[in-house]
Amino acid sequence: MFLSLNHENRRSLTALRTVLGAVLAWSLIETPFELAACVSDTQSAALVFSKFLLVILIACAGSRASIAPFARLIALFVCGASVLAIVPALPSEFRYDRIGFVLSTVECALKALAIAVLVTRDAGVRLWSDWQRS
Repeated sequence: MFLSLNHENRRSLTALRTVLGAVLAWSLIETPFELAACVSDTQSAALVFSKFLLVILIACAGSRASIAPFARLIALFVCGASVLAIVPALPSEFRYDRIGFVLSTVECALKALAIAVLVTRDAGVRLWSDWQRS
């Protein structure tokens, strides 16, 4: 089932795609720094696999397909969990690793913006009900 293509839906879908695209782009920019911190091949493989899953999730969340509302719920959860995991570590990163602090701060800001867009666009409960109807 596709969403209707009225002007308001098109504009909000464009905002959603832009913000999720920024989250994805920043995640890919951070990848070399994260790979440098990996101590084993297993960690590196897990990081690359997680980036691959993020690309798939954001592609689904930004689409107009019937799976999109469910993908947006997952994206909302992933962004929220990520912000909750990163924010407590920011003070120590500021003290010991300024580059990591800047990277994490930008990541948190983009994911917080994504949360705001996802919630205002689909208003939480509507996300779930749209997915159940499809």
